Amino acid sequence: MWNHQYSESGESPERSEIQLEDSHHNEHPKSPLIPDLTRAPAVPVGSFKKWLSRTVSIVVQKPEEPREQEPRDLMEPPAVLDLKLGGLFRYHLNDWLLIVIIFVLWILSFLIHPFQRYVGETNFVTQQLRYPYKSNTIPFQVVPVIAVGIPLVVILGIFFKRRNLRDLHHAILGLLTAVALTALITDVVKIGIGRPRPHFYARCFGSPTSPPNYDPITGNVICSATANQMKEAYKSFPSGHTSWTFAGLSYLAMYMAGKLSIFDRKGHSWKVFPIVLTMLGATFVGVTRIDDYWHHWTDVCTGASIGIVTAYFCYRQHFRSLFDDLPHMTYDYIPHTHPRPVIARQVSAPVVSSYDMEQGRL
Repeated sequence: MWNHQYSESGESPERSEIQLEDSHHNEHPKSPLIPDLTRAPAVPVGSFKKWLSRTVSIVVQKPEEPREQEPRDLMEPPAVLDLKLGGLFRYHLNDWLLIVIIFVLWILSFLIHPFQRYVGETNFVTQQLRYPYKSNTIPFQVVPVIAVGIPLVVILGIFFKRRNLRDLHHAILGLLTAVALTALITDVVKIGIGRPRPHFYARCFGSPTSPPNYDPITGNVICSATANQMKEAYKSFPSGHTSWTFAGLSYLAMYMAGKLSIFDRKGHSWKVFPIVLTMLGATFVGVTRIDDYWHHWTDVCTGASIGIVTAYFCYRQHFRSLFDDLPHMTYDYIPHTHPRPVIARQVSAPVVSSYDMEQGRL
């Protein structure tokens, strides 16, 4: 009987037992993580093993936690290797042309005579305009050396140490822009205000004790000095020496402050000393203008304000804030000159995790 059934079906007893066991296994629910291999198409044994191992690794393997990455390019790569200097000049061509235009306008301003403010007899009652005439402690020819020469020496020294042409270009461009703008603003205000200098009486009449001469109709002074001498006598406000030096040295102070990272919250007070020393040099120039009786104290304070504000404006056009995490770096992107620096965000771990709170580790 059994042999007859076996002969009709054509199956062996071992095959029937395997099918019976499979029917029992199919009654239980399958795990969603294990694929249904009975319905899968026939694949070669080697490919099936690879597919199975890859599936198990995806199910079992835990997702990778984000790893803390150090900021990339804390210092920009040496620009002498990957920077095209010609691209910098082409990109900033308008800025360099602006400096040339400002310089030409500043030269033309010397041809304009300043406003001649009314100076009558009552103006000489006080000592405000009757100080003696003295020579300059710091001649005008020395001012460009202080305002431009000293910062250039420091900027070049930093360049030879770090070899960054991009930083060098931006530093020089910002410095020249700051000094040029300050010079033009100062002379325009001088021409428009026409304030007499403290030694106006001595300049107008020859000495502080010379007899004055007034117009009988208007009561204005009639000076015996030359036209060029009187042109300078009406250019007291604001101080050009002070504005120039504060523009150049304030820019230098901010540039050094960025390179030293004085606000890095590490408490290195020595970093502040070069900055203070630089500003003291600019202050000394302003003090000499008062001691030489060439300017009133308000002229010096206004000139210093013009220089500082202009220097800050020009510095921030190219460099990051002094309170930034990377104050020594430029923040602009120039196509075809330098790859844009990418700074990865740091992933900070929690101070107290949930596991610590459960275990009472506070």
